[in-house]
Amino acid sequence: MEEAIDTPYLSEEVELDKTGPIHILFQLMKITAWRRFAHHPTCSVYENHYYKIGRVTLCVGCTSLYSSIILSMIFFFSCMNFFRSNPYILAFTFIIGILGPFFHFAIRPKNKWIKTIFRVSAGIALGAYIGLVVLINVWWIRLIMLSFIVGGFSLYGLMRGKRANLRYCESCHLHFADPPCNPHRNTNIKIKKINDFVAEQLKEKKDKRKDRKNKIN
Repeated sequence: MEEAIDTPYLSEEVELDKTGPIHILFQLMKITAWRRFAHHPTCSVYENHYYKIGRVTLCVGCTSLYSSIILSMIFFFSCMNFFRSNPYILAFTFIIGILGPFFHFAIRPKNKWIKTIFRVSAGIALGAYIGLVVLINVWWIRLIMLSFIVGGFSLYGLMRGKRANLRYCESCHLHFADPPCNPHRNTNIKIKKINDFVAEQLKEKKDKRKDRKNKIN
C-alpha cells in the first residue's frame, strides 16, 4: 500500500478572491516561500528537511548552519581579547566542530534533530575558522584561508548536485499522478495565474479610465 502523502502541489488553484495589491503580493510570497526559505518542497515526504514555525517553513540545514555561524561570530567579537590571547581555543573548536559534517556524510541521518546537531557543529567550526582568519595578521595566509572557505562551499554544492533538494520527487508515486505533483511546475503555474490576473485587472482599469476620458470629451 502506497504511503499517503500530504502535499500542496497537486492543486493549481490560487486565492484571488481579493484584488488588493497587498493580498496579491502576500499570495505570491506564500506560493514562492518554499523556494526561498524551505529550499525543499513542503510536503510530508520532506518533513525532516524543514522546520515549520506557524506558517513559515525554514530549511533545516541552512537555518542551523547560518544561525550557529552568526551566534559564534557574535560570541567571538564579544570576547575577541580573550581569543586573541588564546587562539588555540579557536583552533581546537574548529577541529572538533568540523567532525560534524563528516559524521553527517558518513551516517546520512534522516531525523531533522540529528541533522541539526551536525549542522550546528559545522556552523560553530566555521565561526571558529573565521575567527582565526580575523586574528591572523599576515594578509596572504588570510587570503589562502578565505579561499578554503569559498572552495569548501563550492565543493559541497557540486557534491550535492543541482537537484539534491528534489531527489525524493523522482521516485514519488505522486510524480506520476494526474495532475502530477511537480513543485516547480505547480509553483510556476500559480505565479502565471497571478500575473495574468494582475494584467487583466490593470487592463480593466485602463479601459475604464479610457471610457471616462472619452465620455468627458
